[in-house]
Amino acid sequence: MEPRSPPILDAASFRAVAELVFEHTGIRLAPGKEYFVVSRLGKLLRDTGCSRWEDLPDAILRAGTRAREGLVQAVLTLETSFFRDGRPFQALHEVLVPELARGGPVPYPLRIWSAGCSTGQEPYSIVMCLADLLDRGRIRLDLLATDLSPVALERARQGVYDPWELERGLDEGHRARYFEPLDRGRARIRADVRRWVRFRRHNLVAGPPPETGFDVVFCRNVGIYFGPETLERLHRNLTAALRPGGVLVLGAGETVSPELTGFRPEYPCRTLVYRYTAEDLP
Repeated sequence: MEPRSPPILDAASFRAVAELVFEHTGIRLAPGKEYFVVSRLGKLLRDTGCSRWEDLPDAILRAGTRAREGLVQAVLTLETSFFRDGRPFQALHEVLVPELARGGPVPYPLRIWSAGCSTGQEPYSIVMCLADLLDRGRIRLDLLATDLSPVALERARQGVYDPWELERGLDEGHRARYFEPLDRGRARIRADVRRWVRFRRHNLVAGPPPETGFDVVFCRNVGIYFGPETLERLHRNLTAALRPGGVLVLGAGETVSPELTGFRPEYPCRTLVYRYTAEDLP
C-alpha cells in the first residue's frame, strides 16, 4: 500500500514546526521552505501518529528522545566527501601546521576540531593528509570530531563506506594505503587512522564549545543553514574554541560574521582561512 500524502501545511503550522526545528537544530526555516518540511518530515509525521502538522511539536515532545533524534536526522543534510574542496587540506599540511609548529616542541601537540563532521570523511581526510608528519614524529595529533546526528556519528566511528562514497575525493593510492576492502565494493578506514579521531555528539549553537585551545577548527558548509543571529552565535562558539593564533577554516564562500573582530584573513594555497589574533571575544 502506498503511504498517504501528508496533510496540507498551513502558515500557522509551518511556523510551529519551524520553531521546533530551530529549537532542536539551530536551523531557521524561513517562509518558502514549506516544501522542505513536507518532504523531510512527512514520514516523521506518520510515525508519530499525527494527522495534522500542528500536532507534530507536541507529539515530538511527548515521544521523547528517540523522536527528537528522528527530527534531527530528518532535517540535517549529511553532504560530505573525502578531501572536499581539496585546498584546505593542502593548506593544512603545507602551510598551517608548519607555521603553528615552528619553534615549538617536537612532536608538536596539534589540536584540531572538525565541527559538523557528518559521517567522518572530513576528520579521516585530516588524518590522511597529516600521515607523513605523524609517521616522522613531527606532530602528536589530538583530533576531535563532533556532529549533532547520532546516526552520522555511529557511521563515522565504524568508518565503513560504500563504493559511491569511496569514489568521491579518494584516489587509488589513498584507498590502497588507508582502507581495508570489504564485501560489495565497500571498504573500512584502517584502525591506525581511526585511532587518531575522537567522536562526540555536540550541538554547535546550543551552548559553549565542547573543548577549547584548538590550533585549527574546521567548520565548513555548516553556517549556510543558519540565519544571521544563529550564525553569529555559531561563529562566537567556534572562536571561543580557538587558541590565540589558531586558525578557523570555513566553507568555500563562507565568511566570519561581521560582528566578530580579531580575525585576519589569510590565503594559504589559494584558500581563505581566518587567523584568530585576539585573546578575548568582543
